[in-house]
Amino acid sequence: MDGIHDLGGMHGFGPVPLGEEDYVFRHDWQRRSFALAQALAGPTPFCADMHRHKIEQLPAIDYLRMDYFEKWAHATSELLKDAGLASAEELATGAKRHDVDLDRHAPSSPEGLIEALAAGVTMDFPASTRPSPFTRGQSIRVSTNSATGHTRVPRYVRGKAGTVIAENGVFQFADSVAMGAGPDPQHCYTVVFEAFDLWGEVSGDCKDKVYVDLAEAYLEHV
Repeated sequence: MDGIHDLGGMHGFGPVPLGEEDYVFRHDWQRRSFALAQALAGPTPFCADMHRHKIEQLPAIDYLRMDYFEKWAHATSELLKDAGLASAEELATGAKRHDVDLDRHAPSSPEGLIEALAAGVTMDFPASTRPSPFTRGQSIRVSTNSATGHTRVPRYVRGKAGTVIAENGVFQFADSVAMGAGPDPQHCYTVVFEAFDLWGEVSGDCKDKVYVDLAEAYLEHV
């Protein structure tokens, strides 16, 4: 998504601060926010791309002022409302107003959740779902389409030429999943770009290369 939410970042905010502290959560409420998002993803249900899409719908001023895990809590709350599992009043007051059908929305046990997080999620899509439109060593150009919703292509590579260096297989398409439109399996490629082609003249002798994993829907033949 364009704007402050773009995964490639925006100019004008200075370098990313790199802290040396060894911590995961600074406050207990952050730990709870993370845990609730993970625990509720199954029974709601929602996935990471849908959760991220809700965060991307925050107004820019709120996105900038909110703590990282405050955004997580906001997204989880919005997804619960979308699923009809909680109302705005219930979330605001903490008072339960209606029952939930636990046969349809069974909560995860702590043990089951930990086991699921450790195992990860695997989805097998046959390689023959659609012929691979690009091959290793082929020159491509990234589409200039400006997505109105969730997208995994950063603005700084749009319209830029690169070279496919790896075919990574077939995966669900994050843009489609985020909108609740299903997996729409896509071939995924690792594409290499010359830093100079992306940003032009920079200080020093810039011979850097940038590697980006991109779905086939983002790419065009040169």
